[in-house]
Amino acid sequence: MKRLYFVRHGQTEWNAIMRMQGQWNSDLSELGREQADVNGQFLKSQNIEKLFVSPLDRTKQTAEIINNHLRVPMTFDDRIMEWDTGDWSGYLYADLKIKWKKEWQALEADRFNYRGPNCENYPDMIARSTPFLALVQSEPADNIGIVSHGIIGRVMISTLLGFNEQETLAFHQGNDVIYRLTFHGDTHEVDHFIGGEGPFPGLVT
Repeated sequence: MKRLYFVRHGQTEWNAIMRMQGQWNSDLSELGREQADVNGQFLKSQNIEKLFVSPLDRTKQTAEIINNHLRVPMTFDDRIMEWDTGDWSGYLYADLKIKWKKEWQALEADRFNYRGPNCENYPDMIARSTPFLALVQSEPADNIGIVSHGIIGRVMISTLLGFNEQETLAFHQGNDVIYRLTFHGDTHEVDHFIGGEGPFPGLVT
């Protein structure tokens, strides 16, 4: 039996003001550091054996706080960096909707397939993260933590669960949410924890 724990980074300074991050860097806020610490305390109780981490600053900071509790090996992997938001990176969401009005409307019309200016779409992220998932599934460790981001985390979970486009877009992951996927041979279970509390069944919609 293998358990994968998908951890989103804690709240960042840019999350708090609704600024597009993508693959740009923004430090954890005070709340974000608290969220990471709570998740570290929780994960200590889950016998985590290894962490895979996105190399962006916010995920590295989150993983370092978590690993103060775990003391396990950490591996950084570029394939689980956040959605590349291209020319939109660094802009407030409110400004994006004005500066790129037509492009933003096109994104809202087809969030799965549309690519903004120099951005990735979901198929792009599926392509780059699928080999990573194969690596994780081949790992001998039974309990693995994956510290990544809201959208690429959604992509990986959806890929593992065989979701279609609508199912992929139907759930989300807050900064204090951990998703746990438990695999028993060909079957799986999904639950989640919020602020270290749970488990609660299924995904957050």
